[in-house]
Amino acid sequence: MVEYLTLILSSMIGVVVVTAALMLVKKEDYAWIPAILLLLPDLYTNINYVIYPILVDVVIIGNILSLKVLESSQYRGLDYALMSIIGLVTSYVLYTPISTGAVNLAVYFGFLLGLFMVVSVASYFIIQIGARPENLDAAVKAIVAFVIATVLFFTGSVILLSSYIIGASSLPLFILGYTLVLLGVMLEIGAAPMHIWVPDVFTAGDPIPVSILASTVKIMPLMVLVKLMAPVLANLGEAYVSFAYWLTAIMAALSMIIGNVGALTSRESARVLAYSSIANMGYVLAAAAVLINESALGKGQQASQVLIYALAGLITQLLVNAAGKIGYFTIIKGGGKGSVYSYLFGLSFIGTPPLLGFWSKLFIILSLIYLGPAGLWLAIFLVANSVISIPYYIRVSRELSARAPLGITLYTVLLMSIIMLLGVIIPIPAMVVSLSRGLLSYIA
Repeated sequence: MVEYLTLILSSMIGVVVVTAALMLVKKEDYAWIPAILLLLPDLYTNINYVIYPILVDVVIIGNILSLKVLESSQYRGLDYALMSIIGLVTSYVLYTPISTGAVNLAVYFGFLLGLFMVVSVASYFIIQIGARPENLDAAVKAIVAFVIATVLFFTGSVILLSSYIIGASSLPLFILGYTLVLLGVMLEIGAAPMHIWVPDVFTAGDPIPVSILASTVKIMPLMVLVKLMAPVLANLGEAYVSFAYWLTAIMAALSMIIGNVGALTSRESARVLAYSSIANMGYVLAAAAVLINESALGKGQQASQVLIYALAGLITQLLVNAAGKIGYFTIIKGGGKGSVYSYLFGLSFIGTPPLLGFWSKLFIILSLIYLGPAGLWLAIFLVANSVISIPYYIRVSRELSARAPLGITLYTVLLMSIIMLLGVIIPIPAMVVSLSRGLLSYIA
């Protein structure tokens, strides 16, 4: 644990130092090389965990390649470094074991909050990359949303931590704290009804920074939510757990339906993808609701299987969302040249077997079904929303399939296509489920 933290911090410092040196000698165009190389030390971990940093690194490399599609950037060099730092932080937050005890938990809460703020601050710069006067308003709107999200998350975390440490937890206080934390995370990832900034920013912003906000930036806040609540709910009664589960599940359902209906009624490709992102965050929140409900599941093989499927579904759906959004927005930046790749992304988002999007939704649905009536309604809702999404994904895929992309655009889109095709290799989903069992020791 300490060795891994030292490794991550060393890599982050190395990225900053090397990037700064390259910028001083006016060689910032080459900063993508150390950004990728110094990202890879996060793979130095045990075999029960290594698949997750691998998946995170592939997505980050896709983001870095997509940044090279931009002809110019006022943050050239810094943009590559920020992506590497986000990748290292994301891998580490997955790996961090949960601490127990009042003092350890206070440090743990502060640590998670710090990681949350690192990604938020990085997002401030990312959304401004390539910003022109006509889309500067969208960048400002996103930055304001991230600032408010951080404030909500911080305030809610302090309330939860304070009540936990002093042993004065009351249901009203817990309701306030958890609601603020959840709303902060939802605002950060753009889940409905906290999605107000998403459609305008995705439509007006440059496709490349938008693809980053729609992909990698969403992973860490959701994992922080799950890992933050695990030690708190483990020591509270059924009423507390029930409230956290039902609030999260209801928000998941709202995000699904608002996202899918918004996408169906939108015409511009970027706006459709904005609402698609909102819907996808609903699917992920459904898996998070199951993991938050962990302490109510009891013990036994069935309870363990529920958590394994929920975790596998949450991480896999985040990966599918990231790969698809990077692919789609890179195609948009390249002038709508996607050929067959755009259909591959659309079919995976719909959940067509055996693409990776099918497995991610299957894992989430299975975890919800295992919950019984409390989860069955949400599983049915998820399936219905997947069916609703078919027309707009087909429409967007057709609009973005003019001809095959070229150059760095092709390499980026091809890498994201390979991620979607991992589901075709049956042992890959089985491995995700198996390794989720090992990672659960850090979460539940």
